[in-house]
Amino acid sequence: MSRQAIKAINWTALAERVPEAEKAALTAFKSKSDKYLQRMMANPEALPKIDWAYYKKVIVTPGLVDRFQKEYESLSVPYPADNYTAEIEAAKSETAKKIESFIQEVNVNIEELREGLDKLNDMIPFSEMTMDDYVDLKPDGSMQPDKVTTWPHDEASQEHNTNNEDSKGSGH
Repeated sequence: MSRQAIKAINWTALAERVPEAEKAALTAFKSKSDKYLQRMMANPEALPKIDWAYYKKVIVTPGLVDRFQKEYESLSVPYPADNYTAEIEAAKSETAKKIESFIQEVNVNIEELREGLDKLNDMIPFSEMTMDDYVDLKPDGSMQPDKVTTWPHDEASQEHNTNNEDSKGSGH
């Protein structure tokens, strides 16, 4: 990781996104990161230059300094391979798609709820509603004078015949 990348971490923005239960873990992580940055900043960014000419004059063993110089300059410490960025980007893309889908679903629900709210707002207030208005509004959930029922007034306990209409018309 470069020094600039470590300096560029926006800890305040990160802290805003972390849930309260995880704040202590974030604080501990930031402390470790700050200690690492402090140790790293104590060292120079590039390796110090070696004065090979000076060592060639001082060391009398022929070829020794040349061999050390060749080995030193060919030394390469490999940076660990990045095996996770592609996976993280794929997960990020997938999550973004899920979020967009969720937003669309919620917006559809919001629109349906607004339509329902508009219907309620356009309705006659209950304090001014007559029984006929209520029957018109809720035909299945209201007592209907032309439909005689017996206790407990549920569909399962009622007789399923037309005797009620016959008895009404016959004057019994």
